[in-house]
Amino acid sequence: MKRLSIVLTVVVALGILVINLWPEKSPASVPPTPIRIAMSTTPLSAPLIIAKELALFKHHDVDVELIPYQGGHLCFDAMINGDADLATSSESVVMFNSFKRNNFRLLASFVESDNDLKLLSFGKQRNADGRDFNNKRIGMIKSSASEFFTDSLLIITGQENSSFEKVYMSPQELAPALIAGEVDFISIWEPYGYHLIKDQGSSIYQYPSKGIYNLSFNLISTDTNTKVHFEQHVKILKALAETQQFIAEHPKQAKKIISDYLNIPDAELEWAWNDYIFRLSLNNSLLSMLHTQARWAIASGAVSSPMMPDFRILMDDSALLKAMTN
Repeated sequence: MKRLSIVLTVVVALGILVINLWPEKSPASVPPTPIRIAMSTTPLSAPLIIAKELALFKHHDVDVELIPYQGGHLCFDAMINGDADLATSSESVVMFNSFKRNNFRLLASFVESDNDLKLLSFGKQRNADGRDFNNKRIGMIKSSASEFFTDSLLIITGQENSSFEKVYMSPQELAPALIAGEVDFISIWEPYGYHLIKDQGSSIYQYPSKGIYNLSFNLISTDTNTKVHFEQHVKILKALAETQQFIAEHPKQAKKIISDYLNIPDAELEWAWNDYIFRLSLNNSLLSMLHTQARWAIASGAVSSPMMPDFRILMDDSALLKAMTN
């Protein structure tokens, strides 16, 4: 009996030892929550699209979900409303929103173009005295890059005092208004310019304006997310840097990816592609452009606030610097 008791004690002890030494079952791995990017459905978003299609985000161990929106202003709103973590937008969207809030940050510019906006009309005749816009009606999108571009062009050509009329419309209404004779010029961004010229051919005159306005397309985050998702932002920017190298080395493949993804003809993509400069930056030229546009917005009455925003606090290059140095 005593021997049986000893045996049972040993068995129990061994059982406890086995239980304690047995490796715990590891919990099922939970996939990381994707970083949602509200992305404007334009070829300007090419670096994001190509990085996603080539799995470069996965290569840098970050899960990215691209959520399409038609326009940078809608992307910005989605980010602010919590429907996305990051957004793409032009600097004009940044400028106008900076008068309303400062709880967002510019992480980087990833593409630029100095010919995305165009001033178009019928015919090629110009006034002999150079007063091209005197007594003319110019269609444009109110309080946007379209209006800023028009005013800049008039100033540069010395015609800011011409007695012209601003006619405000939506982007979709501008080309039909020009065709119907309701306006004499339209100030419009791509791809609307391409479609008008494609449909009307040589009867459309493009006013010389390349270089007057330099559009930048940017990656933006809320102030909170710059802290919460900092490491993910670094990885995303690293992937974009690789993407830009791919675009430079394989332009045909890059354009094929964008054409297929956005379902646009090759000719339409080619129309604007050569005007794009793909590079990651966050520099003083963007800061200067924001100041210039903000001064215009105040002077023209496009915004009601007389106070200039402090754009320096909106530019956060910490993730970009880490991405470029590691």
